[in-house]
Amino acid sequence: MSTIFYSQVNKSLQQELIARGTAGTVNRTTAAIDYMVSKIANVQIEAYDTKPTADTKAIPGFGTLGGTTVRAGAYMPSGETGFLNDKERPANRIPPIITGLSISINDQSKSYINKASVTILVPDATTDMDGSYGMEAIYCKPGRYVKIAIIHPASALLTPGILDDDKLPSIEFLKTLYPNTDASSLRKMNELYFQGRITTFSYTYNSDGTLALTFELIGTSNTYAEAKIYIDNKPNATATGTKTENQVTSLYTSLSDEVNAIKKTYEEKGINDFEHLVANTTDQSILVGKPYVIGNTDSINTTRMISLGYLIQHINTKITAAIGARIHCDDVVCKSNYYERLVSANPLSLLLWRGKTDLLHDTYKFDDLSPTNDAAFNASLQMFPNIKKADIKTDGFSVVSANSSYSLPSRIYIDLELIRTLIKKIETKNDPSINNFLTEVSREIAESTGNAIILALIQHPTIFDALIYYDTNYVNVEGAPTLEFTLPVFATKTGASIVREFSLTSKVPNNVKTMVYGIDSNKTGTQRVTTYNPYIYADAETRKQLADDWKTEHKQAIRKLAEAKEKIAKKPERDEQIIKELKQVLEKYVTYFTDDIEKSIGNNKSIFPMELEFTIDGINGFKFGDVLNFNGLPKRYTDSFVFTVLGMEHTVSNEGEWTTRIKCNPRIRIKE
Repeated sequence: MSTIFYSQVNKSLQQELIARGTAGTVNRTTAAIDYMVSKIANVQIEAYDTKPTADTKAIPGFGTLGGTTVRAGAYMPSGETGFLNDKERPANRIPPIITGLSISINDQSKSYINKASVTILVPDATTDMDGSYGMEAIYCKPGRYVKIAIIHPASALLTPGILDDDKLPSIEFLKTLYPNTDASSLRKMNELYFQGRITTFSYTYNSDGTLALTFELIGTSNTYAEAKIYIDNKPNATATGTKTENQVTSLYTSLSDEVNAIKKTYEEKGINDFEHLVANTTDQSILVGKPYVIGNTDSINTTRMISLGYLIQHINTKITAAIGARIHCDDVVCKSNYYERLVSANPLSLLLWRGKTDLLHDTYKFDDLSPTNDAAFNASLQMFPNIKKADIKTDGFSVVSANSSYSLPSRIYIDLELIRTLIKKIETKNDPSINNFLTEVSREIAESTGNAIILALIQHPTIFDALIYYDTNYVNVEGAPTLEFTLPVFATKTGASIVREFSLTSKVPNNVKTMVYGIDSNKTGTQRVTTYNPYIYADAETRKQLADDWKTEHKQAIRKLAEAKEKIAKKPERDEQIIKELKQVLEKYVTYFTDDIEKSIGNNKSIFPMELEFTIDGINGFKFGDVLNFNGLPKRYTDSFVFTVLGMEHTVSNEGEWTTRIKCNPRIRIKE
């Protein structure tokens, strides 16, 4: 199973690219010649008043531009509506035409968004800009839905040109939730589709009286992420009259009311400590009770926690459903890397729950599994101990089996008071959007897990309406390997090439440039260890030395983690200094989680700060996360890195030339 950020290039796309590389050299057939000389792309845009579905019709008039429309009507000189008809077209000029298009589809976890820019020439502005269905009314309107299509002729393909079904996480599951997705169109390599909403526009008059109109769009799902986290605008009665409830805080209020209602039903049965699971789910749950016991004394306060899956579903039900959107964060779609000793640095705010398992994610004590165990450390604390194992409803944060082990971020428990704090934080910034709220949630989870889990709100690579709250660190290192595709690049090296332009640029930060290749680079900070570790370039003798050093670092990391856990066990109430120390220790543990340096580096698959870009003839089928390699690069690059696609930019020129520019970052991987 491929993962989103480490996926295999579609096999059908591989075949097409290989065939293109041999066109004109090994392959001199008529089809190969047609591919080289007849690739003229057509572009069509359609504008809508509402989010388009399969049955939605475009706005009349200029609501449809390009495509086959330029072959008839006022685009022809004669006829009742021809542009030479003085009554219909007084200036005897053709209607608007699309002269330029650029579409960018990116990995949004890197703070990029999907966007497009369309340039239209309006030869007769006096006639075509005005009116209810004129160009200005349709395309100079921020928020307008627009669909874009780029289509190459069938002769632009050397293979059948239909993409295989990608085995991305839960693709079949997501398809059932998005029945309007036109899977047949999305699978054609010679066709590319984009749907977005207009964000801005501009137009310029030229000296010949024509007008150049440009408007920009962002992907539809990206606009959903910017929706405000308002639920209701309820008027509350006060002594002085009616006062409107703070809309931002109402997200917390809505959650709190739901949890309190469920809490009340348990209290009526005499149950004060419980885990409640929403029916027919596995990760939408509530945890209520005394969070810890020291000796025979319970903690003073009752804590109310909800799972991340519950929080996301609440946002879906109360907010995003109103705008036709849905965010996915569940244990079907989203997974995280498994770390045996991982705990939360702040379990009263964020808890990695044991569930029905015997795992120790929510247990704080000196780790008996440590090879440097010290009997002097004997304190032990298990969170929510009053909930008996028989009464626990969920399966817990991690899944461990003989075949695979992984964690499930949707099962992380979040304290309701932390949610209130985060909402107030974004409220003070005057930008209380879903995206900003989830960014704050991500930051809290990352800090509390030593950056083991870094969640980001992204668009699914192939189902563009699906928003996923996904762990960007997760790469599946077990089972069948994800094989990189070696792209035909340099003809002198391979006899075949499909690349028009190619560049490789170092982006190493100034503060680490002096130590990237140094023997001590693995001392520069835990999150840089796997990125800059000289092991990836070293010879056999140096690798042995570094591997031995790594084992020492591993022992120290788990020892310090054990000591930091016991401090929480002795003093579970919030102590900012203890929490800060555990956060730092966890970050080091996540780096040195095993004494095997290759396993550690392979599990993290860190992104190295270089950028690789190449441009090829236009094609659909690449997705962010695809892994590539290139013949002709220095051997240390091909041995040490695999290049993952960061984003694609599709451009169509005024002459109909469609090109695709791919941006990549190298990920660490070690080849024997």
